[in-house]
Amino acid sequence: MMDKLCNWSESKNGQYVTGIAALVGGLHLMATDAQPVLGFLPAFSVDVAGRTIGAQQIVGAVVAITGLGVVLCQLNGPSMMGL
Repeated sequence: MMDKLCNWSESKNGQYVTGIAALVGGLHLMATDAQPVLGFLPAFSVDVAGRTIGAQQIVGAVVAITGLGVVLCQLNGPSMMGL
């Protein structure tokens, strides 16, 4: 079963689904208010241009950029990444 899952996630469709899920998850993290990290560490946040930015938004941005990169790489082919 794991072999099939691994093979599927390496396919073009699997990478589309993974990239879109990461993009949506990252955007969700960026859009929600800063919360305590792991439920017990205090919420870290700073105000930048009237918007509260915290660890959650930073992680969300990284996840969204990664997901977008996967989707764009699948749309444009391996040549986009110089492979």
